[in-house]
Amino acid sequence: MLKKVAIIGGGAAGMMAAVSVSKKGNNVTIFEKNEKLGKKILHTGNGRCNITNSNVNSQNYHGKYPKFSASVLSQFTNKDTIKFFEDLGLVLKEEDNGRLFPRSNQAQSVIDCFEEKLKELKVTIKYNQKIKDISKKNNKFIITTYQNKNYEFNKLIIATGGKTYPNTGSTGDGYRFAKNFGHKIIKPFPVSAPFRIKSVICNKLQGIKVNAKLTIFHNDKKLVENTGELLFTHLGISAPVVLESSREVSRILSGKPDENITCSINLLSEYNLEELFKLLNSRIKRNLERTLGNQFMGILPKKVAPVILKYHNINPDLKSSNVSKQIIHKTIQTLTNYKEKILSVLGWESAQFTAGGVDVSEINSKTMESKIVKDLYFCGEVIDIDGDSGGYNLQWAWSSGYVAGKYLGN
Repeated sequence: MLKKVAIIGGGAAGMMAAVSVSKKGNNVTIFEKNEKLGKKILHTGNGRCNITNSNVNSQNYHGKYPKFSASVLSQFTNKDTIKFFEDLGLVLKEEDNGRLFPRSNQAQSVIDCFEEKLKELKVTIKYNQKIKDISKKNNKFIITTYQNKNYEFNKLIIATGGKTYPNTGSTGDGYRFAKNFGHKIIKPFPVSAPFRIKSVICNKLQGIKVNAKLTIFHNDKKLVENTGELLFTHLGISAPVVLESSREVSRILSGKPDENITCSINLLSEYNLEELFKLLNSRIKRNLERTLGNQFMGILPKKVAPVILKYHNINPDLKSSNVSKQIIHKTIQTLTNYKEKILSVLGWESAQFTAGGVDVSEINSKTMESKIVKDLYFCGEVIDIDGDSGGYNLQWAWSSGYVAGKYLGN
């Protein structure tokens, strides 16, 4: 018997769920808050949509019960994702660290393929629909919109996303719906977001990118360490190495904002201290008239070393002929262990992903169905699973959406 299915949310997970459940001929309706589908997808991969990663593993996923993701990902793998999009006509290309993008370099291409498929499957899409309330009576889900219209369905999938990019409609509505059905919500917090640091250095170097090793400490105990591109901003620091390091910082500060979180920035991490001493000593001997700050031209962006050295009471204008071994050691120590206190992680407007959400202990990992309410399913970012940067979160959306639709459609 064919089912009448409602999907709340027309993002990545919602669209995949709609395709999956419609293939069995079910009557499917997507309720989308915006005037178009997949609005948040346009923000992913800097507008190019990092569809998945060739190295997907359950270890790339986090949450209170991260092993939950293994069951879901095994049912719709990254290879399945690649085939799915290729079947829709999307040509993919692989870039660094296994990240896969549309060859068009446009996230809109992903949405275009979905829209065509959903049209082919005769999925009904109701745009500009803000949901006021969802209840269940006599085995029917009753959806009430803010336009005071009521709709009845046999099955319901909640795919509303998390709280990142609230301007796209992700404002945490799904948590309210889940809670009303008796589900527990793990407190959401922003993930993959820049750090706010009150520093003269960050302000003076804003807009400058460097390659650095970033080590995070919580009460002087190492929390996380990553190496990659770092960007100085007027508020603090950003770019991949910061975003990859932000999850644990955000988790701690979201619960206790006054906790002591510091970071150490190593701007010369490819060298050990002995190599650095030999390198700097050699450069000084060859360029005695050059200032100490300018000895790092060609190694670091010109402005970086002078600003950081001056802030740490090392005169960057000191002539190299007057630089002692003691100053060389102090200079190296400063540039390889420049420390700052992290005041906060920027909020939902700046974060890429949401951690926390519907407690997965109350969801069947084989089917994505609620263990509390029959015929209620969840998928995507609304659940307490979040992945690393690099296509892992979209893979979670595709996998969880597909699995929810597959079992609901049987």
